[in-house]
Amino acid sequence: MKVSLLKAPIGGIIGLEMITFVEPLGLECVAGAIEEEGHTCQIVDLRIDGLEEGLAKALAFAPQIVGIQCNFTTERFRALALAKHVRRQMPEALVVLGGHDASRDPGWFCRNGFDVVAVGDGERILPALVAAYEEGRDLATVPGLEINTPDGRRSAGPAPDRRSLDELPLPARHLIRDYASEYYINFRRPLALMETARGCPFKCNFCSVWKFHESSFREKSPPRVVEELAQIEAPNIFITDDIFWMNVRRGRELAKAVQASGIRKHYTIQTRTDIICKFPELIEMWRDCGSMTIFLGLEKIDDAGLASVNKGNTAANNDRAIEILQDLDVGYTPNFIVDPSWDRGDFAKLKRWIDRTGAYNSGFSVLTPLPGTDLWDEVEDQVTTEDWELFDIAHSVLPTKLPLDDFYAEYAGLWRHAVDVRYRVHGRMRTHLDLLAALALRKVTFSALRKGMRMGSVLGRPETFLRAHHESADRLARAAAS
Repeated sequence: MKVSLLKAPIGGIIGLEMITFVEPLGLECVAGAIEEEGHTCQIVDLRIDGLEEGLAKALAFAPQIVGIQCNFTTERFRALALAKHVRRQMPEALVVLGGHDASRDPGWFCRNGFDVVAVGDGERILPALVAAYEEGRDLATVPGLEINTPDGRRSAGPAPDRRSLDELPLPARHLIRDYASEYYINFRRPLALMETARGCPFKCNFCSVWKFHESSFREKSPPRVVEELAQIEAPNIFITDDIFWMNVRRGRELAKAVQASGIRKHYTIQTRTDIICKFPELIEMWRDCGSMTIFLGLEKIDDAGLASVNKGNTAANNDRAIEILQDLDVGYTPNFIVDPSWDRGDFAKLKRWIDRTGAYNSGFSVLTPLPGTDLWDEVEDQVTTEDWELFDIAHSVLPTKLPLDDFYAEYAGLWRHAVDVRYRVHGRMRTHLDLLAALALRKVTFSALRKGMRMGSVLGRPETFLRAHHESADRLARAAAS
């Protein structure tokens, strides 16, 4: 059978794709599993092709099954609108939805447009769905499916047990070859994604990863990671693991295997500060695998704040980890959660922390209750909107203590303050010279540099965020009519 897998057109209300625009790795993983069973797949990234050209590609492919990915809550309206376009142009195709957000809240998607919602690991569910559809069997015999019928939602039961990650086929990266040069993070392009583990044993209340994976944590072996790494042509790799180095012994073995392979890349990873504090030698080992940037979800600046989000870490670890990375001259990006209940004093405290640590690369997310999280269960009755585009962790969907204008004035002020600290630490001239040097050495592209610089000014203006609230009613009306 022919299966066309679609990534919905670009959206978003402040253009966060200026900072990060990544490949649809989930679709590649699913395609690899389907192709292993002898079927033919196509991946169409409508963020790059645009709606008209992308649908024309899919139509020419003549698929019997069309899969649409919805990983993030912000993609809901786009995924639903795309499904309706597919239904009009390919009325005979089975329209399937998958992805993290779809698995978090399948009931929302069991409506006109989608025939089936896949809940769980796509590599386990989609090949079985394709086989059942090809053979004309009842799709309710395929575990992991939620089926949209004229009489309502019909469940086929929970997804099959999760397999060892080493048993899964390699991602079908050949299917995105024409798009590969378009993906980037910050100033680094082209960028590839690589997964070495799935799941998280921690239970932060704002996160649904541990719930999706049922508190499991699975890892690929070092030989499998190197095999996958050898597939990747891009010089920059974002490792998608929620906590890299969760298994310290494996982290060491993996570093040795990558070093032995001779493959050198720039790696962007995510990890915890307590791991860095206990095992700083991991940083040094991975520096020998290439260059590195570390994303740190610090979330809060004090222990009380960390306890409020069930982080299971301490402010002392956060401070010490930053000192270690600064001493080792390793790039890092701390991220903080801004609570809608903050007053001006809370914003001022965070600015003082940035001043003290010199952490000028800090980023700031607004506390957002996403469907499927413990936080959503706690505060669902307080959520102020069903405009899913606002759930981008850059807008408040909960009541703010400060008037909304003042809240966003303070929030935008955090972004401006971080830029001011950068210039204070490095100097404006040196900062610009470093960027020009990176451009000359082809570590970044001009377009990525331009987008990144523009994003700094966009996030520093409160009207950037307020505009989305003012336009919300029109956006909801368009979504209902699409």
